[in-house]
Amino acid sequence: MPQTPKLMYNYRGVYHRDLTHEVAYYAGKYTGEYYRMRSGVTTPLCLVANDHRFSSNSIKHYVCQGLIEAGCQVVDNGCLPTSVASYCIRKRADGGVVVTASHNPPEHNGLKFFDSTGGVLKPHVEEVLIAKVLAQVAKDDTIPHRLITRGYALQGPEDVMELYISDVERTITLQHSLRVAVDCRFGTAYTIMPQLLERLGCEAALLHGQLHPYFIKSNGDYLNPEPKESNIGEIRRFIGSGTYDVGLIFDGDSDRNVIVDDKGTYVTDDTVLLLLALEYADRAKPVAVTIDTALMVEQVLRKEGFELLVTPVGDPFIAQALEDTDASFGGVPNGHYIFPDFNLYSDGIYSAAVMLRLVAKLKSQGTTLSEFVGTLPPGYILKAKHPFGQSRAAFHAEVAPRVRDLIARHCNQIDDRQTDDCVVTGRSDHCKLLVRYNRWDNNFNVQAESLESAGHAQELQDSLMSLLGSICTNASTKARTNA
Repeated sequence: MPQTPKLMYNYRGVYHRDLTHEVAYYAGKYTGEYYRMRSGVTTPLCLVANDHRFSSNSIKHYVCQGLIEAGCQVVDNGCLPTSVASYCIRKRADGGVVVTASHNPPEHNGLKFFDSTGGVLKPHVEEVLIAKVLAQVAKDDTIPHRLITRGYALQGPEDVMELYISDVERTITLQHSLRVAVDCRFGTAYTIMPQLLERLGCEAALLHGQLHPYFIKSNGDYLNPEPKESNIGEIRRFIGSGTYDVGLIFDGDSDRNVIVDDKGTYVTDDTVLLLLALEYADRAKPVAVTIDTALMVEQVLRKEGFELLVTPVGDPFIAQALEDTDASFGGVPNGHYIFPDFNLYSDGIYSAAVMLRLVAKLKSQGTTLSEFVGTLPPGYILKAKHPFGQSRAAFHAEVAPRVRDLIARHCNQIDDRQTDDCVVTGRSDHCKLLVRYNRWDNNFNVQAESLESAGHAQELQDSLMSLLGSICTNASTKARTNA
């Protein structure tokens, strides 16, 4: 009896256990049928690309076979950053897919499907297609063994790279030359950042500038390809000499990055979101942010005259808001930033270029990124996870009411959003609290922010974590008693 694989969003899972060749084939086939229906074209054009993981080319073969079986014309662009492939899909195709697991460990892989806007498939569309794929694989996991080559064309990545870099050059001009440190994390940023930085007039120094299918350093240690504060030690030490203007750290497929300033100090994701909005967004149009965006960021943007569109957590929701409105910029405070005039997908490479434009502008005015960040209003934000192990329904029934009561003691505005990931949040003029049930890892994401002091933020977080601990302990005791 075939087993049903366990997959997350974007078909992510462990290669050959969760993301099997059968899953890849039927994902291509059923999504290809969706492209035909959506485009109204008999033979939709689909661009296909991949990252450099050891399993990517194998998975790509099967997803291409499925797309061709569904009647699509496939153009294989080879190894590309996801955002570059997405940009080319927007320019040239009816849809497409990138084989990548982004920042996940090397034994993982995934499929990111895009529509003709360059954005990922809408969550409700992807969920229907994933369910259909899993149902088919559970019923019958056999796939055709014939090799279909009619409908497949190979086009190397060079043309796509040039299209992308030329359009970045057209929209981004730096007022001053910069020295930039780039940590590619053995990922696809290595395929484009050296050329892009040279064309923008920057001097670049690369760390981990190599495509490594296992993300392994020369000493045998694993290099986590996720861009986050705990992974910036090497570039922080590198920049500490004081000769670089900014540092960029990319994830495995380059759709996200984090920033360190000229002193090697981590610039928080919320602060980067604020800086990009101030640099890029049109004040006559809204800015889209997720509900977990820092209160400090919201207050500064409103003070600057921006209207804010607040969405559920996740870059697909930001992309949907940008597509549905005339908002000029949107982002999630986890490194996902979208510039709709350029593309409708999170783009770590373009966001890096926008950040470089800001840093160059500051340098031309005789100041540095660290000095500019120091002028922003203070904000103290703490984020943590708490295990839950129960259902979404249990969150609504047992957790949300008690969380609302606690948050109401500190905040005069309460927001309870019942989306895929349920969120209870509250705010006042001086603090913001948030508890989110994350269905993907069955944990709580807990966030406490104070505009007054770090101690106040800690007190708020401690009260939330204590409440959640009590709820989970009682739930476990009740479950044992009933058993």
